Amino acid sequence: MAKDCWTLADAEKPRIKISVRNMVEFLLRSGDIEPTGGGGSKAMQRGTRVHRKLQKEAGENYQAEVRLSCETEFTEFLLVVDGIADGIFDTGEGTTLEEIKSTMTPPEQIEEDSNPLHWAQAKCYGWMLLHRTDLPEVTIRLTYFHVETGRIRRFDKTFQRKELQDFFQGLAEQYAKWAHISLQNKGERDRSARALPFPFSHYRRGQRELAVGVYRAVRDQKLLFAQSPTGTGKTISTLYPAVKAMGEGMGEKIFYLTAKTVTRQAAEQAIRIMEERGLVFRRITLTAKEKICLCPDVSCDPKECDFACGHYDRINEAVLDLLAQERDITRETVIKYAKKHCVCPFEYELDISLWMDCIICDYNYAFDPRAYLRRYFDSGGDYVLLVDEAHNLVERARDMYSAELSKQEFLKQRKVLKETAPKAYQEIREINRIFLAMRREFAEEEGTRTAELPTGLHAHVERFTEALEAFLESRHSGRGDSGLLDLFFHCRTFLTVFRLYDERYVTCVTRRNQEIRLKLFCVDPSGLLRKACEKGRSAVFFSGTLQPLNFYRDMLGGEETDPTLCLPSPFPPENLCVMTAGNLSTRYRDRENSCAGIAGYIRAVTRRPGNYMAFFPSFQYMNQVYETYRSLWPKGDTRIQESHMKEEQREEFLNSFEADPPQSMIAFAVLGGIFSEGIDLAGDRLSGAVIVSVGLPQLSPERDIMSRYYRQRNGHGFEYACQFPGMNRVLQAAGRVIRTGEDKGFVLLLDDR
Repeated sequence: MAKDCWTLADAEKPRIKISVRNMVEFLLRSGDIEPTGGGGSKAMQRGTRVHRKLQKEAGENYQAEVRLSCETEFTEFLLVVDGIADGIFDTGEGTTLEEIKSTMTPPEQIEEDSNPLHWAQAKCYGWMLLHRTDLPEVTIRLTYFHVETGRIRRFDKTFQRKELQDFFQGLAEQYAKWAHISLQNKGERDRSARALPFPFSHYRRGQRELAVGVYRAVRDQKLLFAQSPTGTGKTISTLYPAVKAMGEGMGEKIFYLTAKTVTRQAAEQAIRIMEERGLVFRRITLTAKEKICLCPDVSCDPKECDFACGHYDRINEAVLDLLAQERDITRETVIKYAKKHCVCPFEYELDISLWMDCIICDYNYAFDPRAYLRRYFDSGGDYVLLVDEAHNLVERARDMYSAELSKQEFLKQRKVLKETAPKAYQEIREINRIFLAMRREFAEEEGTRTAELPTGLHAHVERFTEALEAFLESRHSGRGDSGLLDLFFHCRTFLTVFRLYDERYVTCVTRRNQEIRLKLFCVDPSGLLRKACEKGRSAVFFSGTLQPLNFYRDMLGGEETDPTLCLPSPFPPENLCVMTAGNLSTRYRDRENSCAGIAGYIRAVTRRPGNYMAFFPSFQYMNQVYETYRSLWPKGDTRIQESHMKEEQREEFLNSFEADPPQSMIAFAVLGGIFSEGIDLAGDRLSGAVIVSVGLPQLSPERDIMSRYYRQRNGHGFEYACQFPGMNRVLQAAGRVIRTGEDKGFVLLLDDR
């Protein structure tokens, strides 16, 4: 089901609006999940080019891109179905309506009834055309354009008025039961939201100010940037006003976006609290494909996965079953019903989300051009985006909007494609020539440098991707194609990012031995983030550490006219003792000589029984100091963060922080890592923290590029690239110590800067 939108008809009867394509695909979909997935915006752009080419060649008698609609009245609502017919023309013997489809399938393999959905979509357009005229019949033409060769195959069928009317009415009646569910849910939600009181007896310090700011941002369709320290109750203070606004018709759906499991759980808990106060609400927490897939190899090949095979034959019944039984949808809920109905849990949860009032999910579902939810953000809607821990989004966005290709990944697949896919093989040869030319520019040097985007690379990658897609579809993929699939998706990402490439990007080329890598590096993601936010109604960026606010507003796509909030901490300032030791240099050149001094400071401030953490700017530095500390005090109780920790290891690490500890326990961890933010060790589970260095990111060619870019743009190269991100890490680590109004503790800052 595609997103509906509600408007009021003359007699206060709601209008539920849906496109022809979305209605047809939802009601009539069948068969298996395909491993390569949809082409997304790339396929849409390719289709648009094909349409324009054929429409231009059709002549003056041809009406292109004709908007059609039809309204059907039901007891509770009016269903408005609309869409755009590719072309309508008069042949002299009658009227023909054309539907154009681009395809990778060779024309000779396409039969008249190869794709019933194509006929269904065209028949809906046919009825809409007859509905607004007095024509007794219409000829429908399906035109297939083969992308690789430009060859065309056409099929014509003539339909009578009554036949098309009955067909369309049947679809409308099928869809009406789904629309009824949406309408009923919306009515219950809005009534309960309007009556919902603030779910606690009083507002904490700063909490009401944040809630009012969020409500105004939603009402006025603004972006809001808010620093909301620990203790202000930022989760409920953002969700509650968004729900209240939704009840008043401002916001169709809430997206609660966060990168961490703990903040997703906080959002779930906040909604449960509001439900206990009378809110009738539906919410789902989306889980990444790799973490919810029931197939051992995360293979979407229907030959290997029973859940992918015939998925679309069973999915609508599965959705109906879950909606009749559940309101708060978790990973466990999705898996339970997915097993019951034998459907893919990942695709299942995405379909379920269409009936949800709130979707709790990772940033990438709204912002990543490779993974954003196209059913929502292709055309946009009346959505409210609540972006938690927003300070993390800057670096995530750089990764999302960047793409990389390597010479080696193409060469690995060259032999596979030489005999079986000659067109793809030929493009690999051309791409390899471009990589070799880049390598020659390095001579014998290694490292990373900026470069001009190589001429012709995009065109060859595009042709290679199209040829590879055709090959994979002809093979229907398989276990042996995993390397090809990876390369296919890497190329598709590259093409997606290439279309975003502008003055905020830099091309980086890296040489390591014989390997060459080319990266489209998004230095400044702010413009792309703003465009993503404009697909919704409003966006609220909030975090306990969003300082300096102007920096984060700039980096996250804000403008000077967008409001900001900087709330005070609700905790007594005297409960946190902040100390500095400025006689130690933690600069890279001085680190080896500083280990003993740092170990001594850690020992000195952790003599009292309690749990403590020591944070370092890198794993290497942390390990050096840890070894020094263990050599000096071998009997001390210590823990250390490892570079790759499984979920069980993380839990074991955190479980070491017991309440009322009989002796000192010191945990060594990394700034900006999994234990420096997003963990809640209240009471005496954490008594103090030692923070080594000012948290500057490690030196790298990309950091230098960022510094140069911002120096030219606003004169703050070092601050934007290094200083502000570094201090945010320090503030996040320091924020682990005081978690409630009763907590007391200290922070020791070790650095001469």
